[in-house]
Amino acid sequence: MKHLYFRVADALFLLQFSESTDIRPLIPSCAPFNIPPVKEVPMFEMTVGHDLVSQEPVGKEIGQFDCGGINHGMYKTEEGYKILISSPEKELSCSMETNEEFSTCRVSLFGDYNNQSFGLNNAMMIAFAFSGAYHDIILMHASVTIYDNKGYLFLGKSGTGKSTHSQLWHKYISGSELLNDDNPALRFFPKEGKVRVYGTPWSGKTPCYRNLSVETGAFLRLEQYPENLINKEPGIKAFASILSSCSTMIWDKCSYARICDTVASIVERIPAYYLRCRPDEAAARLSHQAITR
Repeated sequence: MKHLYFRVADALFLLQFSESTDIRPLIPSCAPFNIPPVKEVPMFEMTVGHDLVSQEPVGKEIGQFDCGGINHGMYKTEEGYKILISSPEKELSCSMETNEEFSTCRVSLFGDYNNQSFGLNNAMMIAFAFSGAYHDIILMHASVTIYDNKGYLFLGKSGTGKSTHSQLWHKYISGSELLNDDNPALRFFPKEGKVRVYGTPWSGKTPCYRNLSVETGAFLRLEQYPENLINKEPGIKAFASILSSCSTMIWDKCSYARICDTVASIVERIPAYYLRCRPDEAAARLSHQAITR
């Protein structure tokens, strides 16, 4: 077996595959996060092979996991979970089996190169999201802009203008730059009471795969509106805004409780704002002035 080691959000994970199943060309976005072998317990291990996991559903269907508008079927098994990952064209790309805490995963890939690449990247992202829940790590749906060595996370439903608002900052706010445009990771460090935001190998439609982290500055929830208005959110609304942007499985009580605890710790330390806005320069300058003070 060959082994690949990766570190994302200061967490190690391991991929292993046979000589006849070289997965490296399928995951080019992971290259910045590839590290030399280390003697350390990984957050999760994923074994990839042709005939490891069948294409058939097993267990009780419990929900659909939303990956950017593409739903993947999830089934509860005696050992943990089985997940069938389909491409945007609804072709089966990957079948994955995991234990309860997603620390051990087995994967088989199907279809052509594009299908297999899509399947493996999504399998890794799902494994990272739900194994990370047990390590104070949450995977977010957000666009993150760095300014003055802090990361500002723009939140909202698809189509609300997260990426657009990042672009407006980059255009009009000197010194700002993109960290990740769709799937950054947040990590809470209980001993230090710090929250850092990280680039990841997953960034939606924008190829931005930066192995970089900064302190978290603030959260900004966006909503399209005829005028530009901003206010700071109180604790309960801030909690709801952040939690709704996290990758979660509500039906999995253990991981969901851990994610809720992590979000609660983050809300105590990092401010959250609500911006109703137009997609214009004035909105970018208003948000910049309010949340970087």
